[in-house]
Order: sequence, then structure tokens, then C-alpha cells
Amino acid sequence: MRGDCSYVQKVRNMENLGVAVAIIIDDKIEKVKKLVMSDDGTGGGIRIPSMLISKTDGNIILDWL
Repeated sequence: MRGDCSYVQKVRNMENLGVAVAIIIDDKIEKVKKLVMSDDGTGGGIRIPSMLISKTDGNIILDWL
């Protein structure tokens, strides 16, 4: 879930846990297509793909899981 730490830190944490792809779920209802997630300067070396999805879409996936 999106929250207090940076997007880069979340992706790095997931990579360190061994996940193949990081899917971050927004923590509020907003148009994520208009959001730009960028490197905070510490993203060098991250090897997994990542994406931010809307809270609505994230809830659909979480319900399915």
C-alpha cells in the first residue's frame, strides 16, 4: 500500500523480499494516471519493474486474493 516511505523505498523493500514485480496500491481515491512516480535519487540498482495502481483497482485485486 502507498504510505509514508518513498515509492523507491517500497520497491527496494519488495525486491529485497524476492518479489518479481512491485504493484503499489494508492491509499486514496484519485486519478493515478495523472500522478508521476519518480526516482528520489536512491533508485539505482533496482532490478524489478514497478507500477502504481488506483485504490479501486487495488481493492479488486486484494478481494480476489
